[in-house]
Amino acid sequence: MTAVNSFDWDEFWRTASTDTRGTARPGRFDKSEQFERFFARRGVPETVCSVGCGPADCEFELARSYPDTTIDCYDTSEAIVEENRKRAAEAGVENITFGVATLPDPAITGQFDLVYCYATLTYVRAVERAIENLYALVAPDGCLVFDYPNRHTRASYRGHLADGVPNPERFRERFGLVLDGENLLSHERIHDLLGRWPRSFYATVDRDDPPRDSPCVFVPK
Repeated sequence: MTAVNSFDWDEFWRTASTDTRGTARPGRFDKSEQFERFFARRGVPETVCSVGCGPADCEFELARSYPDTTIDCYDTSEAIVEENRKRAAEAGVENITFGVATLPDPAITGQFDLVYCYATLTYVRAVERAIENLYALVAPDGCLVFDYPNRHTRASYRGHLADGVPNPERFRERFGLVLDGENLLSHERIHDLLGRWPRSFYATVDRDDPPRDSPCVFVPK
């Protein structure tokens, strides 16, 4: 995942155990299946940009399912980028690429039909600038899909600490920005920043019981 001001993701991906890595795999939330339903409603994009891809589980699945779609993936960790490049080469997946970029200012060129940023903004201090820069990467008639930390996220994380999570120091190191309320967003604030009302991604893909503490939205352009 990309763009941390508070956590060293390069060290994480170089040293984490298999179990620990599993806590930072956005694709484990059935995202590829959800995107298939999203595409059925809004059309299959020709170009996708994923910012904060981590091990790119979802992105690899989409690349295989939609070979005519090009998928450019970025992460702040050089370690996971190199790992993903080797995996793509070994699997012969030719419509996916990987590069290093860090939010809030990713310095990515071009525009894309779909820009995707999941399980990433939690770690970004300048979160408002981040979503403005992500939205700038969206081509006309495209959309930005992202989840974001809100007041319910903060309450949930504080509850985890109160309940005695293993290694609370590590938990606070990883989620300190949210715990301190430094990078929380709201539906209304996203509208103020982007000039468009965000729509529920989970409602669009018919997900049952969407989590209040991890809202995922899309914003058309």
